[in-house]
Amino acid sequence: MEFVLSINLSDEEKRQLEIDNGLRQYDFAQEAIQYFLEPERPFALRNSLIQDLQRIAVDGIEDFPGEWRKSPVKISKSQHTPPEAHLVPNLVTELCDFVNSEWHEQSPFYLSSFIMWRLNWIHPFSDGNGRTSRMLSYIILCVKLRSILPGSPTIPQQIEANRAHYFQALEAADKALSQQGLFNFDEMENMLKGMLATQLLSVVETANGGKLTP
Repeated sequence: MEFVLSINLSDEEKRQLEIDNGLRQYDFAQEAIQYFLEPERPFALRNSLIQDLQRIAVDGIEDFPGEWRKSPVKISKSQHTPPEAHLVPNLVTELCDFVNSEWHEQSPFYLSSFIMWRLNWIHPFSDGNGRTSRMLSYIILCVKLRSILPGSPTIPQQIEANRAHYFQALEAADKALSQQGLFNFDEMENMLKGMLATQLLSVVETANGGKLTP
């Protein structure tokens, strides 16, 4: 059973903090993207970025934001059981190493899908794993595409509004690993491609003053 040390908040207070923290997390992500897009700056994913994103997401909600979990957790709407807590630090380091080693070999959608799935698979925190994985995935996508992507709703906002598709894509990747021993992110990549098209299309719609069909 998951044991989460949390601050005593009403449901309304918690929801408002989650909204405020989400805005702060997005601003932090934009700053990170700008940092990595600076000329001649090589990209390197570090554990600290993941911890910083989670720290912002649960600030004022959890007692120990930014710290790896110390106990088992369960994921709602998933048959996957995350690894034991003592394995988390090394697994996150391996995740970062994989992204860094494959940075020039894999597509933006593959790497952003891998990040979103693998961080959820590890579930390194007691809370805020989904929000952190989605924002980190968006950072990876933007940096790989060499762009601060315009438009709204953003990919993270679209996932928040349609979690069923998101959970379905995570489950498909889980099954590919557990049943076939393979990394297969086809469903998640297609989801991200469609959401990126929607985000970018909004820029054209705003310019033209009308709604278009992707």
